[in-house]
Amino acid sequence: MAWVLRNDSAAIIGASRPEQVRDNVKAAGVRLEPDLPKAIDDALGPVAERDPAKTVNSARRP
Repeated sequence: MAWVLRNDSAAIIGASRPEQVRDNVKAAGVRLEPDLPKAIDDALGPVAERDPAKTVNSARRP
C-alpha cells in the first residue's frame, strides 16, 4: 500500500474489522527504502499500469 501511495495513486482498501482500518492507515506514513520502489516496479513489470489515462480508457471499453 505504501508503494501505491508513493506513486500518486489512490489505494482502495477493504476491511472487516476496525483494527484492519487502523493498520491500513499506517501505510500513509511508511517510508520505503530508496531501492525498494524500483524492485517492486521491476517485479511488477508490465502488469502495473502507471498511466492514469490508459487505466480510465481501458475501463470504458466494452
